[in-house]
Amino acid sequence: MKLRTRIILAMTALMVISLIVIGAVTIFYFQVQNDNYHQERLARKERAIKTEMNYFSKEVEIQHGKDIVIKEFEEEVLRLSEVHNMEMNIYNTAGQMLVSARPGEIHSEYLDRRVPPTALKQLKKNDRVVIPEQRDNHAYLSDYTILNNAKGEPIAILHLPYRQDMNVNQNDLPEFLGSIGLTYLFLFIAAIGLTILLSNSITKNLSLLSEKLKTVDLNTHNAPIKWHNNDEISQLISAYNEMLEKLEESRKLLSKTEREGAWREMAKQVAHEIKNPLTPIKLSVQHLQATSDFTNEVWQTKFKSTMRVIIQQIDSLSKIASEFSDFATMHEGGRETVSVSKAIEDVLALFADTKVVFDYTSTSLPLNTFIDPDAFRRVLNNLIKNAKQALEGQSNALISINVSKAHEMVKIEIQDNGPGISDELVDKIFQPNFTTKSSGTGLGLAICQQIIEGAGGSILLKSSHPAIMEVWLPLA
Repeated sequence: MKLRTRIILAMTALMVISLIVIGAVTIFYFQVQNDNYHQERLARKERAIKTEMNYFSKEVEIQHGKDIVIKEFEEEVLRLSEVHNMEMNIYNTAGQMLVSARPGEIHSEYLDRRVPPTALKQLKKNDRVVIPEQRDNHAYLSDYTILNNAKGEPIAILHLPYRQDMNVNQNDLPEFLGSIGLTYLFLFIAAIGLTILLSNSITKNLSLLSEKLKTVDLNTHNAPIKWHNNDEISQLISAYNEMLEKLEESRKLLSKTEREGAWREMAKQVAHEIKNPLTPIKLSVQHLQATSDFTNEVWQTKFKSTMRVIIQQIDSLSKIASEFSDFATMHEGGRETVSVSKAIEDVLALFADTKVVFDYTSTSLPLNTFIDPDAFRRVLNNLIKNAKQALEGQSNALISINVSKAHEMVKIEIQDNGPGISDELVDKIFQPNFTTKSSGTGLGLAICQQIIEGAGGSILLKSSHPAIMEVWLPLA
C-alpha cells in the first residue's frame, strides 16, 4: 500500500473513531442528564407533596395505640394526586397499604401491596428513601417518606412512584446526534481534502528525492537538493546531501587512486627501461677508466673529467630510477615503536652544518608511534629538505619544528619563514608528477603521504602563507 493511501486511510479511520467516541460520550451524557433531571423532578414533587401532607398529618392523632383512620387521608390524597398529576400511596408504619390514589380515582386499602423490606429497613435510619422498582413492566423511582404528626410521631409512609419518561431523552438525542453527524460530515470532507493535499505534498517531495537518487552518477559531480523547511523531510534531504558529499570524496579518492596506479605502472616501466642499460654502461666506463694509460696529460685529464661526469650522471639516473621504483613498490616495511623526538633529532643532525637556524620544541612527555623507522626518517628528511630549499638565498632562514600531543595523536608541525606556496599550487603538491624544482622526480611528498597514511596517520598543508606542513600519527 502506498504512503499516500495509508495517510488517507489513517485520517479517515481517525475521523470515524472520533465520531463514534463523541457519539458514545454524548449518549452517556444524555442518559446521565436524563437521570439527574428525573431525580431532581421527583425531589421537587416530593418536597411539595410532603409539605402539604405535613400540615394535614400534624392534626392526626393515634388513638389507643391504633393505626390512623383511612378516611382521614382519602380526600387529601386524592386532591394532591389530581394537583400534581401523579400516583400517591399511603402505607401504615408497618408497610401495609392504606390509601392508593391515582389522578381521577381512589383505591381502597385492601390493595395487596406492601412497602419493600429494604425500604422499611432504610426508613428506620432515614426519613426519605428512593429506590428503583419494576412494576407492570415499567421502571419507577419509588420515593418513600415518613409522615409525622404534631408530636413528631411517625403515623404513615408516603409513597410516590415516579415513572421515568424516556421520551425526552429519545427525542432530543437523535436531534443532537444528527447535528454532530452533520458537523462531522463537513469536517470529514475537509479533513479528506486536507489529507490529500498534505499527502501529495509529502509524496511529491519523496518522489523528488527518489528521482534524484535514480540520477546519482558515481563518475560525475551530483548537485545537492536545496530545502528551506525545517521538518522531517529536511532531515532526510540533509542525509542525502551528506551522502553526496561522502560520495564526492570517495570519487575523488578513487580518481586519485587511479592516477597513482597509473603512475605506479609508469614508474615500473621507467625503472625497467633505465636500469637495464645503466649497469653495463657504468661497468664499461669504470673498466675503461681503470685500464687507460695515456701519455698526453692534458687529454688524459680531460678524459678522466669526462668519465667522472658520466659516472655522476649515471648515478643520478640510478637515483631517479630508484625513486620511481620505491614509489611503485611502496610497502609497510618493518614497523616498530619509534620515539618521534629521537627520530627528529637524528634527522636534524644531518643539517647541522647548514646556515639555516632550527627552532625545535617538543613536549616533555615521551611520544612514540608505530612505524617503519627508516621510512619515518625519510619523511622527516624530505620535509625539512623541502623547507630548506624554499629558504635558499635568504639571510635569516628559520625552520620551526614543534611536536605535541593532541586527540591521542602525535602532531608534528614544520614551518619555514620563506615566501610560502602560491594558491594555484596548493592542490598539486601531493601529486606524484608535480615539482617546482628544475631537477627531481616530484615523488617526494607523494611517497611521504603513502608512508604516513600507511601508518594510520595523515599529512597535510596546514598553511601556505607561511608554509606549514602538519603530520599526524597515532600514539603507540
